[in-house]
Amino acid sequence: MKRIFTVLLAVLILCLYHPATAGAAFEPAEQKIIDPPLDSKAPQISNDDTKGRNILESVIQWGSEMVHGFASRNDLAGAAVDEETMTDTCKTVIDFLGCDYELYRYGENADKLIARFADLTEQGKAAGFCPLIVIPSGTLVEKLHWIFTLEGVENTAEGIAAYRQKIVDKAQEVDAKGLLSEGLDEYMESLEKYDIDMLGEFVPFTSEGRILLYMTLYGPYQEVVIAKIPTENPWELAAWVPMGGFNACPMPEEQVAVFRYWHESYGAAPAVVTHDIWEMTVTNPPETDEEAEALAMEQFAFCEDIVFQGTDTIRVLASILKNGATWYFWWD
Repeated sequence: MKRIFTVLLAVLILCLYHPATAGAAFEPAEQKIIDPPLDSKAPQISNDDTKGRNILESVIQWGSEMVHGFASRNDLAGAAVDEETMTDTCKTVIDFLGCDYELYRYGENADKLIARFADLTEQGKAAGFCPLIVIPSGTLVEKLHWIFTLEGVENTAEGIAAYRQKIVDKAQEVDAKGLLSEGLDEYMESLEKYDIDMLGEFVPFTSEGRILLYMTLYGPYQEVVIAKIPTENPWELAAWVPMGGFNACPMPEEQVAVFRYWHESYGAAPAVVTHDIWEMTVTNPPETDEEAEALAMEQFAFCEDIVFQGTDTIRVLASILKNGATWYFWWD
């Protein structure tokens, strides 16, 4: 039922954002710190596949301008944060993680933060940890609080560790490929019912070959944590930051199962997490249109918003995934 509602919402969005009415229908909502800021320069996605190349180029250009724009307005330069000035929000997230970490302010030297993450990725292979960039926020803290109030988890290191292990154990029972296939079938059935073509056409795209840090579009953030999660299994990171289970966002155990499936298939590993975003690095991406389209179908089933409110069609998403070094998921 939730997926059918999402499709109906997508139909409404497509109608509202049709090129002929987009200007009249779109009014930016009041900007909140925890939400992506609306920018008048942001490209409007069209269903006209003949414009795919220009759309994609405008998205890339806009994203690049936003990244460098935020960077130039912040002089904190990724410097380590004094723990005495750490916010309560950040302290709560760090206490929940209960592992070693490095704390930074995100500023103009985004490349330094990314380089540090790459260094820790290599160090972790020998030391037995996986680095994860975590963006503390009030919304993330609220979701972590629900674990104690709604699920009855004991707010102690032992209680949190037991809850985390429970997620990993439940993930063992999830058929990730079957879960994605079932979700895709539900979406496609609904789309066919309303005569909506989400397939589209392939467009030229070249990966930048590095973490894009999409969070730069939504920041700058006061604090950024690089947590050193003590596990050699990167898919388990979804159990360490259990942000799922809202709207169409998969449950944490489903995320763990799917991340493991994609790690085994594509070498995918979580790299960045917020209260509503996962970004992943990829070492073995699809190399053909057919392989990329199959993966795009799975990602659409996992996170429909990256198509409905992002690429607009599955094959544009496939164009990005083909030989791509990073993946991005966002749930509204």
